[in-house]
Amino acid sequence: MSADTGVEEELLRSIEEVEDRIKLFRNRVRAVLDSAQTTGEERWREERP
Repeated sequence: MSADTGVEEELLRSIEEVEDRIKLFRNRVRAVLDSAQTTGEERWREERP
């Protein structure tokens, strides 16, 4: 195995870790947005005459 191959493998692992973190972040953002949307709908129902 050459040194370049080791570096490439390490970079690929790093990229995969970043992609996993992005997926988690997107899921958290979706959860927050869904929660905010639900809360807004509930408020609208409560405030409506």
